[in-house]
Amino acid sequence: MAAPKMIAVFGAAGDQGSTVARCLLKDPQYKVRAITQDISQTQELTNLGAQVVTANLKDRSSIKDALKDVHGCFVVTSTDFSSPDPEEDEYRLGENIADVCMILKIQHVIFSTTPGVRDVTGGKARHWDSKARIYTFMKERDLPLTGVMLPFAYNQLLTNKYAFQKVKEHAFKLCLPMGDVSLNMLDMGDLGKAVHYIFNHQDECMNKTFNLVGDKRTIKEMADILSTELRPYAFEDARMIFSQMKALNFPGSEDMANMFEYIQRGDLRFNLDTTRRMVPDVMDFTTWVKINKEALIATLK
Repeated sequence: MAAPKMIAVFGAAGDQGSTVARCLLKDPQYKVRAITQDISQTQELTNLGAQVVTANLKDRSSIKDALKDVHGCFVVTSTDFSSPDPEEDEYRLGENIADVCMILKIQHVIFSTTPGVRDVTGGKARHWDSKARIYTFMKERDLPLTGVMLPFAYNQLLTNKYAFQKVKEHAFKLCLPMGDVSLNMLDMGDLGKAVHYIFNHQDECMNKTFNLVGDKRTIKEMADILSTELRPYAFEDARMIFSQMKALNFPGSEDMANMFEYIQRGDLRFNLDTTRRMVPDVMDFTTWVKINKEALIATLK
């Protein structure tokens, strides 16, 4: 029997990295090196058998140490909106990772990418533009590369304070500026399954980008599903417009509004059939709401 392949997972303390690490740890043909900047957030992965290491992504020698004897990598970068230049800072970190992967001849890199918004709409969406630039840089370095592009994650309803606006007791508006256009969505847990599939089918998936999706719903349809499953709570579409999101003035609010403007244009295509081939049990929105009913209600209180 072949020795297990070591897969390095960047951002292991975050939503994407942690779900990828947990999924790979279920398969004995892989070992996981969970890379983080805060080891205190990864105890669960340690308990599951991951080798947890810290790495300073500003320091290429630190990244090199973290990637020693690694077969493949899942790479996700994060945006720090408190930084004076969030986009450039994130880009430099991605550039460092890409260059080290090239030097060490990592055999397969899976990058969680996004489309560039600025070149299409003229508006800044620094958390997306940075990742688009990193992906382009990785391609220029001729890395053995696969991209995964995620839509809106169901899980964001549990973490984004702007998503729900309380109108009165048990009554809320769903504040996502999509008009009547369907929003592509995915359960974060299905990302891990898709990445597992890609590592298992390296030749088939090399030099491709997969736009993953689990469901497509208008904001009104999402509100109706939430109302049905979370009774006595009732929800309606706030019919939010981009300027209203920008006016919320949280860190990155303008970037998020510009992102939704890009999404509403419909330039980005997500393929449910392709996702189902990779993740046959991909979760739809209604199922996710039923499973996460208690967490959603806690968010509303």
